[in-house]
Amino acid sequence: MQLNQISMRASLITAMAVMGLLCVLFVHASGRVWYDFAIDAQRATVNEQARTWLANLRKGFDNESRGIVQIAKSDPELMAAVRKENKSVASRQLNKLSQHPFFNTGESDLIALQALDGNFNPIAGTPVESLDIDPNQVSCQNLRAQVTRRTGTERLKPVGGICIVGKEMRYEFIQSLGDNSSDGYLKITYNMLHNFVAAESAFAGLSLKLSLADGTVLYKSAGWPKSDEDMDRALIVEQTMNVYAPAKSMLNVAAHRDMAPFYAGLAHTENMAMLAAAGAALLAVLIVWFVIQKITVKPLQALVNQMRKLRSDKIHFGEHVMTTGNAEIAELGAGFNGMSTRLKELYDSLESLAFTDPLTKLPNRTLFHERLQQAIEEAKRDYRPFALLLMDLDRFKDINDTLGHQVGDMLLQQVAARLRSKLRDIDTVARMGGDEFAILLPAVSDKHATMAARMLLQALRAPFRIEEQTLDIGASIGVALYPDHGVDANILIQRADVAMYSAKHANSGHALYDSKLDQHNPTRLALLGELRHAVEQEQFVLYYQPKVNLKTFQVTGVEALVRWNHPREDLLLPDTFIPLLEQTGMIRSLTPWVLNESLREGQKLQDKGVPITISMNLSVRDLQDPYLADAFAEQLAALQISPHWLELEITESAVMTEPERALEVLTRLSAMGLRIAIDDFGTGYSSLSYLKKLPVNTIKIDKSFVIGMVRDDNDAAIVRTSVDLAHNLKLEVVAEGVENEETLNRLSELGCDTAQGHYISRPLSAEELAQWLQQSSWGLAKRHPKLVRLHN
Repeated sequence: MQLNQISMRASLITAMAVMGLLCVLFVHASGRVWYDFAIDAQRATVNEQARTWLANLRKGFDNESRGIVQIAKSDPELMAAVRKENKSVASRQLNKLSQHPFFNTGESDLIALQALDGNFNPIAGTPVESLDIDPNQVSCQNLRAQVTRRTGTERLKPVGGICIVGKEMRYEFIQSLGDNSSDGYLKITYNMLHNFVAAESAFAGLSLKLSLADGTVLYKSAGWPKSDEDMDRALIVEQTMNVYAPAKSMLNVAAHRDMAPFYAGLAHTENMAMLAAAGAALLAVLIVWFVIQKITVKPLQALVNQMRKLRSDKIHFGEHVMTTGNAEIAELGAGFNGMSTRLKELYDSLESLAFTDPLTKLPNRTLFHERLQQAIEEAKRDYRPFALLLMDLDRFKDINDTLGHQVGDMLLQQVAARLRSKLRDIDTVARMGGDEFAILLPAVSDKHATMAARMLLQALRAPFRIEEQTLDIGASIGVALYPDHGVDANILIQRADVAMYSAKHANSGHALYDSKLDQHNPTRLALLGELRHAVEQEQFVLYYQPKVNLKTFQVTGVEALVRWNHPREDLLLPDTFIPLLEQTGMIRSLTPWVLNESLREGQKLQDKGVPITISMNLSVRDLQDPYLADAFAEQLAALQISPHWLELEITESAVMTEPERALEVLTRLSAMGLRIAIDDFGTGYSSLSYLKKLPVNTIKIDKSFVIGMVRDDNDAAIVRTSVDLAHNLKLEVVAEGVENEETLNRLSELGCDTAQGHYISRPLSAEELAQWLQQSSWGLAKRHPKLVRLHN
């Protein structure tokens, strides 16, 4: 029995010794892995230092260059000299620019400034010899060629890059001095080697080497390794940069660090780890020897049973097991309990990520769909209606593009907070994505849903304060009701979306779903199919409504109004089909036909000796067409008609949809000699500061003000103010909607230039217009009785 005990002890000691040896070997192997990991970490650190410095270097050049360009733009003499290609003045102003205090704060080595014309040819430079600094260098020409290949507004964007001239490395930056190519460009050239020399002190122990792909060395620090022994203890990383150089497209930037002290520290740490491992192994043998007889099966079985429960149901996540026994068992139990707690936290976190918007902390689209489906089930069971609201922020894209996504994110967070504060606990507000939110209002009627929409819009009217900036935003809300507008979640969302875009289009703030607005409505789809056929078959006809001068009381022009000659119905008015044409984009196919017919009728009138202007309407889609001016020029040239007899009418809302694009298109049309009129003036949301930039000749006061001006003092005040404003801006005024003589007299007293309406004439066909011009007292052939009375 004793022999067996001794043998058992010897076996146990042997087993513990083997375990200790294996532990030491494992620590040694782990040490090597850790050693390699530490080296890789050092390499990654140096590599990241070099990469970050290179990125900051280029960013610094670009930022400094933009500052120089802004200073140049603020010099009117320089800008004028560049436009006129006045070399002497441009050289003088560039010299002044180079003396600006701004350049004393920069750390880069600025070589030269050059002013270029619209074709990127040098006009002037400082110093003067910089004018031929690189005209024959292919490397620098490649950078300039990149700019010349750009078209449209892309040419206005700055471009910068590195080019190699001989063994000199330069950074060149080219940016337009204005919105047109005739404003010229400013080219800024830096010596980059100055910055690489300065980098050695900034990198604290790093040496740098610059070389081209073919091995040509541009720069090498004094501390770069010189012998094989130095290379053995060195850590070298390389970064590549795209440069403009003939047959050499890459620049290698190598960074070196002496690793001898680091290697010595690693060896010492490894030795200490081995000693610690050996001591731990010996201690483990002693501890196991004294505690091996303690019972461990029971606590281990308890842990196994709990593990099986965790596998069967996630509800047991977070439950702890009370364990007794030795330290290892206690540690195992604590680790198991910690793992169980961590699994519960991880599960809760994953569930939150799956159903919560990380930015606003609101429910996300997935959770909202679940709650919407739950609301539908409860509504079916309890016979209670509910409302679904979809909300989209107005002008959010402009804020994002102008102030950055960070400001946009903070704005969304504040919007979410305001929405939450205005809703009940039983309501749900969720972020569906982007700037779109959804609100679920249980147990409400259409009246209460509308009141809630107004309340939410009111909550967003107060300005938002973000990073010392005050932002005003609006919103559009669409409302769909269960079960009136649908009993399915997807249908309710789609119909709330239709209502939201109806509200956005009408600038009404909120709208309740109406099947007439739904493009998926069967009646609307059928009309859309007929309309597409009508455009192809040209089933349209133009009617003309005369406009009369209020001083001569004779016709001065007509407005061309399109009608749909429907094959099965009477003539359809524009309100029936123009919105569909605009929404689908088919309006662009109709506009050339209207232009051609208007010009042909104008040609007939001119041939008959009737010198009157023909006006036609342009839509939002037309103003977004970059080839609109070319199409007008071709038609005018084909019919040999002077553009002065054609007037284009646009609404304020059409202009403000894309103001910059509208300004560009209208400027081209005006330069051709076409007259421009703002239609429905006073009903849009345009800025007068922007409207005064447009090449406008005429303002048309909306008929809603003119019709009520006789009986409504507010309408009369609006008309009077509009007339005075237009005349102060040297513009003509046309009043629409003249329905009686009293209104005509009042307009004449206010100094309005021109009037149109049913009192003068309803819209006429081409044949009726010719007859009206001959027979009407408003026509050119007769003198109007009112004018006779005035003269008498």
